[in-house]
Formats: sequence, structure tokens, C-alpha cells
Amino acid sequence: MSYQYLTIGAVERDSGIARDTLRIWERRYGFPLPMRNDKGERMYSQGQLRRLQRIRRLLDQGLRPGKVVTLSDADLDALEAELYPEAQLDESIENILNVLQTGDGSELGAVLAHSYQQQGMQAFITQTVIPLLHTVGERWARGQLQIFEEHLLSQVLLRLLNTEISALQHTAKQPRILLATLPGEEHTLGLLMLAALLSFRHISVINLGGEVPLDQIVAAVFRFDAAVLGISFSGAYQHDSIRGNVNQLRAMLPQSVDIWMGGEGVGRMRKLPPGVTRFASLDNLPL
Repeated sequence: MSYQYLTIGAVERDSGIARDTLRIWERRYGFPLPMRNDKGERMYSQGQLRRLQRIRRLLDQGLRPGKVVTLSDADLDALEAELYPEAQLDESIENILNVLQTGDGSELGAVLAHSYQQQGMQAFITQTVIPLLHTVGERWARGQLQIFEEHLLSQVLLRLLNTEISALQHTAKQPRILLATLPGEEHTLGLLMLAALLSFRHISVINLGGEVPLDQIVAAVFRFDAAVLGISFSGAYQHDSIRGNVNQLRAMLPQSVDIWMGGEGVGRMRKLPPGVTRFASLDNLPL
């Protein structure tokens, strides 16, 4: 089976749609209709994943599956254009996107490094990286960018931001903030951008990265005497699992340790667990 095909678990993870729901839609609507591998397991194409991600975003707007899942690509395009009008991009971001699609990693790194030097950390994150990643996600979902291009951008940003964070941490002070994502959350760029903005403010940050077991997060909070635990949830994270996991963390940590939650997944929560603070955006941190 080609690398272009994904297991139902991978599709559940990257689309945020439960596997049981995928099976129900397959029977009820005829989509997604997967292939089967030699073991009879469902295998989904990249195109099906992109379509499912588009559908999930529309469902988040309150639309019902019966009105969305069966839409043609043209109808999906029209509905998205109505709900998410494409903003006019800054010329510098268009230039980065052009380099992403026509150049190599070293050229892309040079262009991003130049933007960073011109803007400084805070403006680079809020005015370049955030709209850039949003546009890349939109264009990938519409099939206008390839998955390797998205991965290339992520890796180049990881290298650049980690280097600059390391330099800024030499002058970092209290409070110490521990960052991590929970098991099942592989998306760590949001966490890295938070670490970058905190480092810019000379705040001590320890970034554990992605998919850290809850008991290990708690152990690290005690080991490093962290005053704050910051966790992020992408839109692909299983929404029904967020509250239970965060409640468990809250019960395992002293009340003196603040818990911050951020990311697209948290944005869909109407009420947060007690003792937890939401940061709505990276330029509006609860400090």
C-alpha cells in the first residue's frame, strides 16, 4: 500500500473525526469510501483526509453532517468562500509561500530568517508565522499545496525558532513555565510559538514537546518547580478527551500551579475546567 494511504487511526487523529463516525458516514453517505489493504483494514487517501478536514471545519460552524458530507467539491468551495473569505496576504508572506513551492529548504530558511531579523520575535510570530501557517493549512486542504511542502515549512520553522529560543533563554528569569502536549497530540508548532513569545519576554521555559504522558508532565512540573503548565490542543485533537485529561491534570497538580490551555481545540470549549485559564491567542497571554 502506498505511503499516500492512511489508516483509520491516522485519519481520526489528523481530521478530529472519530473512527466510529467515519464508519457511520461510510454507510450512510457513501463517504469516505476507503480502500482495503491485504488484511481488510480501511485505508484512506490524502485527498479523503483533506476533504474530511474541510468538513470538520464546517461542522464546527454549526452545520450538520447531512448538509455537508454529501456536497460536491464545487459546493464545498462555495461554502468555504462564504464562511472563510480569503484575506489579502502581506507581500512578504506571499513571497515565503512562493519560495516554499519553488525553492529548497536552505532558501526557505534564509527568507524566514530575514523576516525574523527584520521584525523581531513577537512580530515575526504574530504577523508572519501565524498567518503563514493558517494560509498553508487552507491551501493544503484545497489541494493547492502538497503535504511535503507543509512538512518542509514546519521543519525549517522548528530549526529557526529552536535556535532563537535557545539564545533568548540565556537571559530568562522566573516564573518558570513548562510546556507539553498530551498523548495523541502530535502538533507541536503552536507550543513552540508560545515558547518563543515567552522567551522574548525573558520568561524561563521548558518545552517537553509532544505526546507526553500525564504522569510524566506532573513529574516534570515538580522536578523543575514550574509555576505554570501550558498545554495546547490542535483542531485535530479528539475534543471529547480534552476535558477529562485536563481535569485529571488539575487534580494531580497543586492549586498553586496554574494551567494554561490554548489552541484551536480549546477554542471550541464553552466552559473550561475549574482552575484552568484559556489563552485565546498567542499575543494575549495570561501574564
